[in-house]
Amino acid sequence: MNYTKAKIFNITLKNLRVSVSIQSPNQSDKNAVVLNEFYDSAREQVLKDFDWNFANSYRELTLTGNIPQNPKFLYEYDYPNDCVFAREILPFSDKEIIEFEIAANSNGNKVINTNVTPAILRYTRLVDNEAFYGSEFVMALGWYLAFLSAPSICGNRTIQNDCFSVYTGMLAKAKNLNASEGYIKNENSCNWFDVR
Repeated sequence: MNYTKAKIFNITLKNLRVSVSIQSPNQSDKNAVVLNEFYDSAREQVLKDFDWNFANSYRELTLTGNIPQNPKFLYEYDYPNDCVFAREILPFSDKEIIEFEIAANSNGNKVINTNVTPAILRYTRLVDNEAFYGSEFVMALGWYLAFLSAPSICGNRTIQNDCFSVYTGMLAKAKNLNASEGYIKNENSCNWFDVR
């Protein structure tokens, strides 16, 4: 199913127990204005809160040419423009975990400091086209957007708290579904052929 901003707004309103629907996210009624106000922040937070498959991305990082301000690290890299949350720098072996930090350099730019070169970052990217969203993400976004907008739309803290509780439950369900999709062989795993 292809989702649109209007559909997500209507799901959010239903979560808030509001029976009036929105035809367009750009209409000037109070509900649409409030939802638009919170939408970008809600989407970014839901993307950060979980490692969604559809937003998973990889990029070889570009060195800034500067020495990191933190002496613990050797290399400073540009932070990707479309990055919402940096998940990991890919290791060279399965047993390795690469340390890194997100910081601001002397110019005030967001950077990634680490001790490896080259560095490939796995991250959650900003996906702003609703057509790419899966149902689990849309449901979670609808509940989180309802949580943020509840005081302005319905003025009810109980509904707001309920929305946040359902949102955290939606994240837990998404984690189970997301974890079962795809397969990556663990090179260290042993099967019965190897034992012979």
